[in-house]
Amino acid sequence: MRNKNKTNDIGDFYELLGVSRNATEQEIKDAYRKLALKYHPDKNRDEKAQEHFKMISIAYSVLSDPNKRRQYNVSGPSTAMANFEGIDLSELGGVSRFFGAMVSSFGFKIPTQIGPKVLAQARDICKEVNTVTKVDFLRPGIPVENSMSNQEAHFYRFIMSTKCTHGVIIRCKSQSKSKFKLVLFDKDGSVRDIRESQKRKHCTSAELFFLPFQKVDIPEFTPIHHLMEDKDTPLPFHYLDALETQGANLSELSYDSSYLLCVYGDNFLSQVKYKITFLPIPANQEANLEIENIKQIEPVLLNKKQEMQKFQREYMELKTKWEAAKAKLKKEDEDITNLLKAREEGYDRLFDACMIPYRHLNVAIPNSNGSGGGGFFSFLGK
Repeated sequence: MRNKNKTNDIGDFYELLGVSRNATEQEIKDAYRKLALKYHPDKNRDEKAQEHFKMISIAYSVLSDPNKRRQYNVSGPSTAMANFEGIDLSELGGVSRFFGAMVSSFGFKIPTQIGPKVLAQARDICKEVNTVTKVDFLRPGIPVENSMSNQEAHFYRFIMSTKCTHGVIIRCKSQSKSKFKLVLFDKDGSVRDIRESQKRKHCTSAELFFLPFQKVDIPEFTPIHHLMEDKDTPLPFHYLDALETQGANLSELSYDSSYLLCVYGDNFLSQVKYKITFLPIPANQEANLEIENIKQIEPVLLNKKQEMQKFQREYMELKTKWEAAKAKLKKEDEDITNLLKAREEGYDRLFDACMIPYRHLNVAIPNSNGSGGGGFFSFLGK
């Protein structure tokens, strides 16, 4: 069964703070300050208020930290998240990197942090502090191919022009299946969103979508995680565990403004190779057709998540009954088999007992032991 702790019981962190999942770092900070003033023990002596203050403090401690927030968005609150916030690969030696790469290749997803150097670079760029960090502009429809060392970042800007009124897609792909993060920053350089590269058939990729309609977000499914934590439940019940609704977020971006993002290299050993593309969504027939197709599929997935949660409970109840029935059948099989064998052996011994008075006739009388082999169990070879 899954691990449980206090962080599992306090509810959704975003709902606790009263912010959306797309909230900026400043919005989260403002919401926490407002709630902290209301529920702080110094101002509110009510026990329920004090307990609520503890809960919003836990939520804020997670959502105000970019790495913890990313981990929460991927897996939710868990004992693992409380005890393990991720690895800063820049602090690892060669042996540790090799071990991490090997473990990762087996399907174990090891959480990693964005190095503090990169976060500092982003703040300096946005505050226009004197910096030598290079920033390239992404032009619509023109892919940029590049490569970098581990734990380095390449910074880019894109401009929200009038061509972006129907939405924006930013996709980063790696044909060499490199691991990376696609990071979007606020105007002050704080982290706004992080997208982990996900494995696909022939590449790894990460996307940022800014759309005028609601969509669902589904992180990469890692079977080994569920097999280790909940091996009794079939994997299909976990396919949609992390599925969540993402509100229409196109309005969060202002037109004629530029936005900073970076590609952060997350490999343990090898160089990171990637291609990044900035695409405004056009108002043509082909794009509209696919948007309508997506709008039909995603609500079905949301319903499927709820259906599978209900079905899982039914399945596990039936499985428990089935396991009990199998155990009972096994016991009944053993009991009936032993009784039938004892019965046949009893008749054999009775036959032998009946032959005792006739031994003096010197007739060769074979022992009846084993003669019952043609009885009830002959069809089983018993």
